[in-house]
Amino acid sequence: MYRLIIFTLAFGLLLSLQSCGGSEGAEEGQDRRSGPSTTSVRGVLADTMEVANEIIVPGTFEAFEQLNITPELSGLIRVINFSEGQVVNRGDLLISMDDREMASEIKKLELEIELAKEERVRAERLHRIQAISEEELQRLKNTESTLRAEKELLEVRKSKLNVYAPFTGQIGLRHISEGNYVSPGDRIATLHQLNPIKLDFDVPETIIEQIGVGTEVSFTLVGGTTPYKAEIYAVEPGINPQTRTMRMRAEVPNTTGRFLPGRFAQVVLRSDVNPAAVMVPSEAVLPVLEGQQIFISKNGISEAVKIETGIRTANAVEIKHGISAGDTVITTGLMSLSEGAELNVDLVDFSFKTDNN
Repeated sequence: MYRLIIFTLAFGLLLSLQSCGGSEGAEEGQDRRSGPSTTSVRGVLADTMEVANEIIVPGTFEAFEQLNITPELSGLIRVINFSEGQVVNRGDLLISMDDREMASEIKKLELEIELAKEERVRAERLHRIQAISEEELQRLKNTESTLRAEKELLEVRKSKLNVYAPFTGQIGLRHISEGNYVSPGDRIATLHQLNPIKLDFDVPETIIEQIGVGTEVSFTLVGGTTPYKAEIYAVEPGINPQTRTMRMRAEVPNTTGRFLPGRFAQVVLRSDVNPAAVMVPSEAVLPVLEGQQIFISKNGISEAVKIETGIRTANAVEIKHGISAGDTVITTGLMSLSEGAELNVDLVDFSFKTDNN
Protein backbone atom coordinates (compact mmCIF):
# COMPACT_ATOMS: atom_id res chain seq x y z
CA MET A 1 0.00 0.00 0.00
CA TYR A 2 2.75 2.44 0.93
CA ARG A 3 4.71 1.53 -2.21
CA LEU A 4 1.66 2.35 -4.38
CA ILE A 5 1.24 5.79 -2.80
CA ILE A 6 4.94 6.67 -3.23
CA PHE A 7 4.86 5.55 -6.86
CA THR A 8 1.76 7.67 -7.58
CA LEU A 9 3.32 10.81 -6.08
CA ALA A 10 6.57 10.34 -8.01
CA PHE A 11 4.70 9.86 -11.29
CA GLY A 12 2.66 13.06 -10.73
CA LEU A 13 5.76 15.11 -9.96
CA LEU A 14 7.39 13.90 -13.17
CA LEU A 15 4.38 14.89 -15.27
CA SER A 16 4.35 18.35 -13.62
CA LEU A 17 8.02 19.00 -14.44
CA GLN A 18 7.52 17.96 -18.05
CA SER A 19 4.53 20.27 -18.35
CA CYS A 20 6.50 23.30 -17.01
CA GLY A 21 9.41 22.63 -19.28
CA GLY A 22 7.19 22.47 -22.30
CA SER A 23 5.52 25.80 -21.42
CA GLU A 24 8.85 27.63 -21.00
CA GLY A 25 10.06 26.24 -24.30
CA ALA A 26 6.91 27.46 -26.03
CA GLU A 27 7.33 31.01 -24.60
CA GLU A 28 10.98 31.13 -25.67
CA GLY A 29 9.97 30.04 -29.14
CA GLN A 30 7.28 32.72 -29.26
CA ASP A 31 9.80 35.42 -28.18
CA ARG A 32 12.22 34.33 -30.87
CA ARG A 33 9.50 34.57 -33.48
CA SER A 34 8.34 38.12 -32.47
CA GLY A 35 11.88 39.71 -32.39
CA PRO A 36 12.80 43.16 -30.73
CA SER A 37 9.92 45.47 -29.72
CA THR A 38 9.10 48.64 -31.74
CA THR A 39 8.63 52.08 -30.03
CA SER A 40 5.82 54.31 -31.27
CA VAL A 41 6.70 58.04 -31.28
CA ARG A 42 5.68 61.24 -32.98
CA GLY A 43 7.94 63.33 -35.16
CA VAL A 44 8.15 66.28 -37.54
CA LEU A 45 10.23 67.10 -40.58
CA ALA A 46 12.86 69.77 -39.91
CA ASP A 47 12.00 72.84 -41.98
CA THR A 48 13.70 76.10 -43.03
CA MET A 49 12.48 79.64 -42.48
CA GLU A 50 13.85 83.16 -42.11
CA VAL A 51 14.71 84.08 -38.53
CA ALA A 52 16.45 87.01 -36.86
CA ASN A 53 17.18 88.46 -33.47
CA GLU A 54 14.62 91.14 -32.71
CA ILE A 55 14.72 93.97 -30.19
CA ILE A 56 12.11 96.65 -29.58
CA VAL A 57 13.14 100.27 -29.04
CA PRO A 58 10.95 103.34 -28.46
CA GLY A 59 10.48 105.82 -31.28
CA THR A 60 8.95 109.29 -31.59
CA PHE A 61 7.19 110.86 -34.56
CA GLU A 62 8.32 114.28 -35.79
CA ALA A 63 6.82 116.49 -38.48
CA PHE A 64 8.75 116.13 -41.72
CA GLU A 65 8.94 119.92 -41.90
CA GLN A 66 7.79 122.40 -39.27
CA LEU A 67 8.09 126.16 -38.79
CA ASN A 68 6.55 129.02 -36.89
CA ILE A 69 4.63 131.50 -39.05
CA THR A 70 6.16 134.85 -38.07
CA PRO A 71 6.45 138.26 -39.79
CA GLU A 72 9.78 139.56 -41.04
CA LEU A 73 8.83 143.19 -40.37
CA SER A 74 6.91 144.97 -37.68
CA GLY A 75 3.43 146.08 -38.58
CA LEU A 76 -0.31 145.70 -38.23
CA ILE A 77 -1.96 142.45 -39.36
CA ARG A 78 -4.67 143.32 -41.83
CA VAL A 79 -5.80 139.88 -43.11
CA ILE A 80 -5.23 136.29 -41.93
CA ASN A 81 -5.91 134.03 -44.89
CA PHE A 82 -6.12 130.64 -43.16
CA SER A 83 -8.20 128.79 -40.62
CA GLU A 84 -6.89 126.70 -37.74
CA GLY A 85 -6.26 123.12 -38.86
CA GLN A 86 -6.45 124.04 -42.55
CA VAL A 87 -4.20 122.33 -45.10
CA VAL A 88 -2.40 124.91 -47.25
CA ASN A 89 -0.27 124.53 -50.35
CA ARG A 90 3.19 125.83 -50.98
CA GLY A 91 3.04 129.48 -52.08
CA ASP A 92 -0.38 130.21 -50.55
CA LEU A 93 -0.72 133.67 -48.99
CA LEU A 94 -1.10 133.26 -45.22
CA ILE A 95 -0.74 136.76 -43.72
CA SER A 96 -1.25 140.24 -45.20
CA MET A 97 0.03 143.18 -43.17
CA ASP A 98 -0.80 146.87 -43.55
CA ASP A 99 1.31 148.17 -46.44
CA ARG A 100 -0.36 151.51 -47.15
CA GLU A 101 2.47 153.64 -45.79
CA MET A 102 5.10 151.76 -47.76
CA ALA A 103 2.95 151.86 -50.91
CA SER A 104 2.78 155.66 -50.60
CA GLU A 105 6.55 155.91 -50.27
CA ILE A 106 6.97 153.80 -53.40
CA LYS A 107 4.55 156.01 -55.31
CA LYS A 108 6.48 159.09 -54.20
CA LEU A 109 9.74 157.53 -55.40
CA GLU A 110 8.16 156.72 -58.74
CA LEU A 111 7.39 160.42 -59.26
CA GLU A 112 10.92 161.42 -58.23
CA ILE A 113 12.35 158.84 -60.62
CA GLU A 114 10.24 160.28 -63.47
CA LEU A 115 11.53 163.79 -62.76
CA ALA A 116 15.11 162.53 -62.49
CA LYS A 117 14.72 160.76 -65.82
CA GLU A 118 13.51 163.95 -67.54
CA GLU A 119 16.46 165.90 -66.13
CA ARG A 120 18.89 163.22 -67.29
CA VAL A 121 17.43 163.19 -70.82
CA ARG A 122 17.65 167.02 -71.04
CA ALA A 123 21.21 166.94 -69.71
CA GLU A 124 22.21 164.40 -72.35
CA ARG A 125 20.97 166.77 -75.11
CA LEU A 126 22.87 169.68 -73.57
CA HIS A 127 26.00 167.56 -73.19
CA ARG A 128 25.94 166.73 -76.88
CA ILE A 129 26.27 170.45 -77.68
CA GLN A 130 28.73 170.85 -74.83
CA ALA A 131 26.38 173.10 -72.88
CA ILE A 132 27.04 171.20 -69.61
CA SER A 133 30.03 169.32 -68.29
CA GLU A 134 30.49 165.56 -68.15
CA GLU A 135 30.48 165.75 -64.36
CA GLU A 136 27.05 167.36 -64.27
CA LEU A 137 25.59 164.74 -66.58
CA GLN A 138 27.06 161.95 -64.47
CA ARG A 139 25.59 163.47 -61.30
CA LEU A 140 22.10 163.45 -62.77
CA LYS A 141 22.49 159.85 -63.91
CA ASN A 142 23.58 158.82 -60.41
CA THR A 143 20.59 160.58 -58.86
CA GLU A 144 18.20 158.61 -61.09
CA SER A 145 19.96 155.31 -60.32
CA THR A 146 19.84 155.98 -56.59
CA LEU A 147 16.13 156.67 -56.68
CA ARG A 148 15.49 153.47 -58.65
CA ALA A 149 17.53 151.46 -56.10
CA GLU A 150 15.56 153.01 -53.23
CA LYS A 151 12.31 152.01 -54.97
CA GLU A 152 13.51 148.40 -55.43
CA LEU A 153 14.46 148.24 -51.75
CA LEU A 154 11.05 149.49 -50.69
CA GLU A 155 9.33 146.99 -52.98
CA VAL A 156 11.30 144.15 -51.38
CA ARG A 157 10.39 145.39 -47.91
CA LYS A 158 6.77 145.73 -48.98
CA SER A 159 6.74 142.09 -50.20
CA LYS A 160 7.87 140.99 -46.73
CA LEU A 161 4.61 142.33 -45.31
CA ASN A 162 2.98 139.27 -46.88
CA VAL A 163 3.75 135.80 -45.46
CA TYR A 164 3.53 132.81 -47.80
CA ALA A 165 3.55 129.06 -47.08
CA PRO A 166 7.04 127.67 -47.82
CA PHE A 167 5.71 124.12 -48.17
CA THR A 168 2.45 122.19 -48.23
CA GLY A 169 1.25 121.36 -44.74
CA GLN A 170 -1.35 121.77 -42.02
CA ILE A 171 -1.80 124.91 -39.93
CA GLY A 172 -1.93 124.49 -36.17
CA LEU A 173 -3.59 126.74 -33.61
CA ARG A 174 -3.56 130.50 -34.17
CA HIS A 175 -2.10 132.75 -31.46
CA ILE A 176 -2.66 136.24 -32.91
CA SER A 177 -5.77 137.84 -34.40
CA GLU A 178 -6.33 140.32 -37.20
CA GLY A 179 -5.61 143.91 -36.10
CA ASN A 180 -2.75 142.95 -33.76
CA TYR A 181 0.57 144.74 -34.08
CA VAL A 182 3.35 142.19 -34.46
CA SER A 183 7.14 142.26 -34.54
CA PRO A 184 9.66 139.88 -36.11
CA GLY A 185 9.68 136.58 -34.18
CA ASP A 186 6.09 136.82 -32.93
CA ARG A 187 4.51 133.39 -33.52
CA ILE A 188 1.20 133.67 -35.34
CA ALA A 189 0.73 129.91 -35.86
CA THR A 190 2.74 126.78 -36.71
CA LEU A 191 2.84 124.99 -40.07
CA HIS A 192 3.40 121.21 -40.06
CA GLN A 193 4.19 118.91 -42.98
CA LEU A 194 2.76 115.55 -41.88
CA ASN A 195 2.85 113.42 -45.04
CA PRO A 196 5.31 111.85 -45.00
CA ILE A 197 6.30 112.02 -41.35
CA LYS A 198 9.60 111.26 -39.60
CA LEU A 199 10.16 108.53 -37.00
CA ASP A 200 13.23 108.94 -34.75
CA PHE A 201 14.67 106.11 -32.63
CA ASP A 202 17.96 105.00 -31.08
CA VAL A 203 19.79 101.85 -32.23
CA PRO A 204 22.16 99.99 -29.85
CA GLU A 205 25.83 100.22 -30.73
CA THR A 206 26.08 96.42 -31.00
CA ILE A 207 23.93 96.22 -34.16
CA ILE A 208 24.57 99.54 -35.94
CA GLU A 209 26.67 97.73 -38.58
CA GLN A 210 23.61 95.69 -39.58
CA ILE A 211 21.11 98.57 -39.65
CA GLY A 212 21.46 101.81 -41.59
CA VAL A 213 20.24 103.95 -44.46
CA GLY A 214 17.89 101.91 -46.66
CA THR A 215 17.00 99.38 -43.94
CA GLU A 216 13.28 98.69 -43.61
CA VAL A 217 11.95 98.51 -40.05
CA SER A 218 8.52 97.72 -38.68
CA PHE A 219 6.73 99.44 -35.83
CA THR A 220 3.48 99.49 -33.90
CA LEU A 221 1.74 102.32 -32.13
CA VAL A 222 1.67 102.25 -28.36
CA GLY A 223 -1.45 100.36 -27.33
CA GLY A 224 -1.92 98.83 -30.81
CA THR A 225 -0.89 95.63 -32.56
CA THR A 226 -1.11 96.59 -36.25
CA PRO A 227 2.39 96.52 -37.82
CA TYR A 228 3.55 99.36 -40.10
CA LYS A 229 6.63 99.74 -42.28
CA ALA A 230 9.20 102.54 -42.49
CA GLU A 231 12.55 103.00 -44.23
CA ILE A 232 15.60 104.59 -42.62
CA TYR A 233 16.86 107.54 -44.69
CA ALA A 234 19.20 109.39 -42.31
CA VAL A 235 21.64 108.50 -39.52
CA GLU A 236 23.26 110.70 -36.89
CA PRO A 237 27.03 110.50 -37.56
CA GLY A 238 28.06 109.58 -34.05
CA ILE A 239 27.27 107.47 -31.00
CA ASN A 240 25.80 108.91 -27.81
CA PRO A 241 28.48 108.19 -25.15
CA GLN A 242 25.89 108.07 -22.35
CA THR A 243 23.47 105.59 -23.94
CA ARG A 244 25.85 103.87 -26.41
CA THR A 245 23.23 104.25 -29.13
CA MET A 246 23.01 105.92 -32.54
CA ARG A 247 20.03 108.07 -33.53
CA MET A 248 18.37 107.04 -36.80
CA ARG A 249 15.48 108.52 -38.72
CA ALA A 250 12.92 106.75 -40.90
CA GLU A 251 10.34 108.09 -43.35
CA VAL A 252 6.75 106.95 -42.85
CA PRO A 253 3.88 107.50 -45.35
CA ASN A 254 1.04 109.25 -43.55
CA THR A 255 -1.77 109.67 -46.05
CA THR A 256 -4.44 109.04 -43.41
CA GLY A 257 -2.90 111.39 -40.83
CA ARG A 258 -2.85 108.60 -38.24
CA PHE A 259 0.72 109.37 -37.12
CA LEU A 260 1.09 112.65 -35.25
CA PRO A 261 4.17 114.57 -34.11
CA GLY A 262 5.14 113.62 -30.57
CA ARG A 263 3.33 110.28 -30.63
CA PHE A 264 5.32 107.23 -29.46
CA ALA A 265 5.93 104.03 -31.40
CA GLN A 266 7.55 100.66 -30.71
CA VAL A 267 10.17 100.03 -33.37
CA VAL A 268 11.26 96.44 -34.13
CA LEU A 269 14.92 96.08 -35.13
CA ARG A 270 16.07 92.81 -36.75
CA SER A 271 19.70 91.64 -36.73
CA ASP A 272 21.58 88.40 -37.51
CA VAL A 273 19.04 87.59 -40.20
CA ASN A 274 19.20 84.00 -41.51
CA PRO A 275 16.90 83.53 -44.51
CA ALA A 276 17.11 79.70 -44.45
CA ALA A 277 17.54 78.60 -40.85
CA VAL A 278 16.88 74.90 -40.05
CA MET A 279 14.15 74.83 -37.39
CA VAL A 280 12.82 72.11 -35.06
CA PRO A 281 10.19 72.20 -32.29
CA SER A 282 11.52 73.39 -28.92
CA GLU A 283 10.43 70.16 -27.16
CA ALA A 284 12.69 68.09 -29.43
CA VAL A 285 15.87 69.56 -27.88
CA LEU A 286 17.32 67.66 -24.91
CA PRO A 287 20.00 69.01 -22.55
CA VAL A 288 22.94 66.62 -22.02
CA LEU A 289 26.24 66.80 -20.17
CA GLU A 290 28.15 67.94 -23.25
CA GLY A 291 25.56 70.37 -24.54
CA GLN A 292 22.32 69.58 -26.35
CA GLN A 293 21.05 66.80 -28.57
CA ILE A 294 18.01 65.64 -30.49
CA PHE A 295 16.82 62.25 -31.70
CA ILE A 296 16.19 61.69 -35.38
CA SER A 297 14.83 58.67 -37.21
CA LYS A 298 16.95 57.13 -39.96
CA ASN A 299 15.39 54.17 -41.74
CA GLY A 300 13.18 53.57 -38.69
CA ILE A 301 16.12 53.55 -36.23
CA SER A 302 16.67 56.22 -33.58
CA GLU A 303 19.91 58.21 -33.70
CA ALA A 304 21.08 60.75 -31.09
CA VAL A 305 22.67 63.83 -32.69
CA LYS A 306 24.71 66.51 -30.92
CA ILE A 307 23.54 69.96 -32.04
CA GLU A 308 24.31 73.67 -31.78
CA THR A 309 21.27 75.90 -31.34
CA GLY A 310 20.74 79.49 -32.39
CA ILE A 311 17.74 81.81 -32.44
CA ARG A 312 14.55 80.75 -30.64
CA THR A 313 11.03 81.65 -31.73
CA ALA A 314 7.80 81.16 -29.81
CA ASN A 315 7.81 77.38 -30.28
CA ALA A 316 10.88 76.45 -32.34
CA VAL A 317 14.69 76.50 -32.21
CA GLU A 318 17.25 77.16 -34.93
CA ILE A 319 19.73 74.30 -35.40
CA LYS A 320 23.03 75.68 -36.66
CA HIS A 321 24.87 72.36 -36.87
CA GLY A 322 23.87 68.71 -36.62
CA ILE A 323 20.90 68.14 -38.92
CA SER A 324 19.53 69.24 -42.26
CA ALA A 325 16.13 70.30 -43.53
CA GLY A 326 13.91 67.28 -44.16
CA ASP A 327 15.35 65.11 -41.35
CA THR A 328 12.72 63.36 -39.22
CA VAL A 329 12.97 64.79 -35.70
CA ILE A 330 11.42 62.88 -32.77
CA THR A 331 9.29 65.00 -30.42
CA THR A 332 7.74 62.49 -27.97
CA GLY A 333 9.03 59.73 -25.69
CA LEU A 334 12.48 61.31 -25.60
CA MET A 335 13.30 60.59 -21.93
CA SER A 336 12.97 56.81 -22.42
CA LEU A 337 14.33 56.68 -25.96
CA SER A 338 17.75 55.12 -26.57
CA GLU A 339 20.18 55.01 -29.45
CA GLY A 340 19.40 52.33 -32.05
CA ALA A 341 15.78 51.70 -31.02
CA GLU A 342 13.35 50.60 -33.70
CA LEU A 343 10.76 53.31 -34.25
CA ASN A 344 7.25 53.59 -35.55
CA VAL A 345 7.08 57.35 -36.32
CA ASP A 346 3.78 59.17 -36.66
CA LEU A 347 4.61 62.36 -38.63
CA VAL A 348 2.54 65.38 -37.59
CA ASP A 349 2.23 68.90 -39.02
CA PHE A 350 3.97 71.66 -37.11
CA SER A 351 3.65 75.44 -37.44
CA PHE A 352 7.02 77.18 -37.12
CA LYS A 353 5.97 80.55 -35.72
CA THR A 354 8.16 83.55 -36.48
CA ASP A 355 7.61 85.47 -33.24
CA ASN A 356 10.99 85.65 -31.51
CA ASN A 357 11.32 85.32 -27.75
